[in-house]
Amino acid sequence: MLSRRSALGGMACLACAGLFAAPRVRANTPVARTTLTPDQAIERLLDGNRRFVADDPSPVDIGRGRRASLTAGQAPFATIICCADSRAAPETLVHAGLGEVFVSRVAGNTIPPVDLATVAYGVEALGTPAIMVLGHEGCGAVTAAVDVVTRGAMVPPIMQPMLGPIIFAVNAVRDQPGDMIDNAVRENAKAGARSLIRQPDFAEKISAGKLKVVAARYDLHEGKIELLDL
Repeated sequence: MLSRRSALGGMACLACAGLFAAPRVRANTPVARTTLTPDQAIERLLDGNRRFVADDPSPVDIGRGRRASLTAGQAPFATIICCADSRAAPETLVHAGLGEVFVSRVAGNTIPPVDLATVAYGVEALGTPAIMVLGHEGCGAVTAAVDVVTRGAMVPPIMQPMLGPIIFAVNAVRDQPGDMIDNAVRENAKAGARSLIRQPDFAEKISAGKLKVVAARYDLHEGKIELLDL
């Protein structure tokens, strides 16, 4: 007879082998998921940005009634991965109210493991059908990475993990014509989107038409969000 420890070890091996199917994580909420398709979700983000650019005075829903309705749970229609820059607050840029977009913000809009897990929660548990990786003009983190690559600039050790992924984007565009910083901003956003598309769970949903991943750039001067070709 197997000991209890052996039995538990065997069950763990079976689980690792996929013989015991783990249930998918879901948010503990009675709120129904969005019914928007991936393309509709992206278009809604862009339409909100058009209203932002046009100085549309219509208010977003952040009032008491909306706050009360969200105590039961959330059902955002899109996930946005963006920079922590104070000039690029994503809800404002897409004219969104409370509970409408699920956001992961880190300087340089990179996707380290904890942020990848956050994005996965948005897709798996909350049902967001679209992910936008949003870079922006004049990104300080990208500028710092360009300085490291081109001038050998030193950055404090505590900041180095932030710049590591961006340096790959800088090196990818260093021989391209044009403004290196802006080229790197674009490449960094596109690299992030491509990395998400390669994630097996995301790739399965993309193939099934249940998820779309895009890269974009926000222009500080014009206020416009531009989709980028991957």
